[in-house]
Amino acid sequence: MLLKRPALRVMGVVVALNAVAWLAYGAVALSGAATAAFASAGLLCFVLGMRHAFDADHLAAIDDTTRLLVSKGRRPVSLGLGFALGHSLVVLILFTAFAITAGHLGSQNSAIQEVGGRLAMTAAAGFLLLVGVLNARLLWRLLSSPPDDDGGTPPASGVMTRLLGPRLLNRVNSGWQMVPVGFVFGLGMETASEVALLGLSVTTASQGMPWWSLLTLPLLFAAGMALFDTLDSLMMTHLYTTENASARARRTFNV
Repeated sequence: MLLKRPALRVMGVVVALNAVAWLAYGAVALSGAATAAFASAGLLCFVLGMRHAFDADHLAAIDDTTRLLVSKGRRPVSLGLGFALGHSLVVLILFTAFAITAGHLGSQNSAIQEVGGRLAMTAAAGFLLLVGVLNARLLWRLLSSPPDDDGGTPPASGVMTRLLGPRLLNRVNSGWQMVPVGFVFGLGMETASEVALLGLSVTTASQGMPWWSLLTLPLLFAAGMALFDTLDSLMMTHLYTTENASARARRTFNV
């Protein structure tokens, strides 16, 4: 069965992270300091985090490492959560820096505030379109590629996976060692979700809210990303450790 004690503990951490993120965001949103932009930004950040978990680099890193550890006789149910936590740390650091900077600039020059907000949203929209095209190409490669020796379809990799994957992933021996791997992958800043999230920090922080209250936004981003990264590693572990899992089931999940 998939939901044994290790998996239940990992899912408990994910549920707790989501609960803390939404409670913290709700407390700030209901306070008198919250702006209209902030009130609508929480759900968007959570959805962006969910979408970010489906990026090619996430899927390739988590799925490849899961196969590697399963071949060593292990059940890396915490692998996806570890990767998401490391990746979220980069987002939190960058978000804090941008939020503080945007707050100071916005209070000094309204022109900088307006131009910065427009540039951030334009960059986010452009990256979203680019990622949409790239993901469509990757999906086509997955659909047209033959199954591997284990009955699954090798996940299409992204830029960071091709550059750093073999050197980093082969050194991982447990799920929690994916935390530094996720951190290194996050330094690439190649995905639309992080750009869009940083754009939100600029436009929201410049409206006068204290920068520390904005930290609930990257927390929601991390909660959404951790949810689906964790589910991915749980399902991969289940499919590749269950004897009666068919090659068709593995291929279908990979696609």
